[in-house]
Amino acid sequence: MLCRSASALVAVWLCLWAVPGCSGKGDPEPSGSGGTSDPSTPSAGTTGSDPSKPSGGKTHSDSSKPSAGAAGSGSHSTAEGGSGSVAPASTGGAAAGGSVSGATGGSGTTSPGGSSGFLHVVDSTLVDDRGKVVRLTGVNWFGLETGNLSPHGLWARDYRSMLRQIADLGFNSVRIPWCNMMLRDGVEPKSVNDYGADPYDGTDPMNAPLVGKTPLGIMDALIEVAGDVGLKVILDNHSRRPDGYMEEKVWYTDDVSEEQWIEDWRFLARRYLGNTTVIAFDLNNEPHGEATWAAGTAATDWDRAAERCGNAIQEVNSDVLIIVEGVEKIGGDTYWWGGNLSAARESPIELEHPDKLVYSAHEYGPEVFQQPWFESASFPSNLAAIWDSHYGYLMNEGLGHVFIGEFGIKDPEAFGGRSRIWFDTLLEYIGPAYSWTFWCFNPNSGDTEGILEYDWLTPKQWKIDALQPYMAPRIE
Repeated sequence: MLCRSASALVAVWLCLWAVPGCSGKGDPEPSGSGGTSDPSTPSAGTTGSDPSKPSGGKTHSDSSKPSAGAAGSGSHSTAEGGSGSVAPASTGGAAAGGSVSGATGGSGTTSPGGSSGFLHVVDSTLVDDRGKVVRLTGVNWFGLETGNLSPHGLWARDYRSMLRQIADLGFNSVRIPWCNMMLRDGVEPKSVNDYGADPYDGTDPMNAPLVGKTPLGIMDALIEVAGDVGLKVILDNHSRRPDGYMEEKVWYTDDVSEEQWIEDWRFLARRYLGNTTVIAFDLNNEPHGEATWAAGTAATDWDRAAERCGNAIQEVNSDVLIIVEGVEKIGGDTYWWGGNLSAARESPIELEHPDKLVYSAHEYGPEVFQQPWFESASFPSNLAAIWDSHYGYLMNEGLGHVFIGEFGIKDPEAFGGRSRIWFDTLLEYIGPAYSWTFWCFNPNSGDTEGILEYDWLTPKQWKIDALQPYMAPRIE
C-alpha cells in the first residue's frame, strides 16, 4: 500500500533480467472441477472508492505485469493430485510450553482440542490438541497474490530450499498470501526458474517439481514441503484479483461476489481437510476504507461477513483456525488497515466452533505511514495504550487470541531512529503471548523490504537477532 519503491522495482527487474528462463513454463491444466463450480450472482454493492489517502499498509514490488483475465468464472483449477489433502509479551495469554484445559465460551458448539494435530483457543491462549500452549511465530512469503501467480524469488531460488531456510532461521510457520484468480482454470504462473542449483543447499535443478503446475498446484507443493520441514501454514486471502490488494477495500468485488469468495474458501477447506500443516485461514487481508464493524450495513459490515464465511468453512472443515482481521475505521477512530478491533468487545465474532476463532491486527511503523502517535512527545510510552485499545484488550481480558499477521521494518535509523524504537517496543509488547508473522521473507516489499537481502539468499541478521528472542518452538 502507499507508494511503490522504485529502487525495489529496479532491483527485482535486474534479478529477472540476469536469470535466464525466469518466465513460467508448462501448459495450462485441463479445465475441470477441483471442488464445486457454481458461479454465483454478485452480491449487492460495489467496493466504491475512498477519496482519502490510506492510513496504513505496505507495497509489494512486483516483478511482472498482472496476468490477464477476471476472476469471476466460478470454476476451480483441477490442480495436480486432485482434491483432498496434500501430503501430509504483554499481559494476557500464556508462554508457549505450558498447558491449559477447557475451551473458550461464547455461543455455538465448542470443539476442545478438535482433531489430532490441530490448534484451538482457550481464553486468550492458543493450544494444541493436548492442551499444550503454543504460538505461531512465522514470516510472510508473498507472490501468489501478485501478477506472477507464484511465490516471488523462484527465479533465483528453489521453493524447497527457501522453506528449509525459513525453518532453519527459527520460524515455525509461514503465512502465504493468495488471490482468488489463482483458483481459476487456465491461469499460469510466471517467473519460476527450473534449472541450476540453489545457492543455499545445492538443490539441483531448482523447482523441477513445479514444472507444468498451476498456481494452485504450486500452493499444494509449498504446503507439502512446509509440512516436511516442520512449518505450519496460514493461508491469507490477500486479494480477489492479482495485485488487487491496494484497490480492494472489502471482501467482494464486481468480479468476485461474496458467494464466490465463500465458495473459494470452502473449496480450499475441503482440499486441505485433515492436513495438519494447513493450520489457519486468514479470511480477508486488511479490510479498510468503507469496511465497517457492526454498523448495521450488510454491504460493508466486515464482522458479519467474516461470520458467514467462517461458519460456511466450519461446515466442511472444523479443524482450521479462522483468522479475522479488524478494519481501518471504527466511528471517528482511524487506525492501520485491518488493525482496528476496538469494536470486537461489544460485537464479537460468533462462530459455530468459537474455540477456532483468532483475531488479527496488522501493525507498522513510521516507514509505512507517519501516524500522529509517532510524532507525539510521549512516544514511545504512548504506544502500549494505543495497542491496548485497538486489539490488546482482547488478550488482556481473555476475550480471544490475537495474531499480528503483519509487521515489518526496513531501516532501523529511519525517522531519527524512531523506526527501530517502534519495532523494539512492539516486540516487547507482544512478548511470549501473541502469535505473529513478520512481513516479510521477500526482500522486495517496498516499504519494509524483508528478511533476505536482494540476493534472495543472505538474511539481514539484525532482523533475525531482534525476532529470535520472541520466537516459539516448532509446533509438533
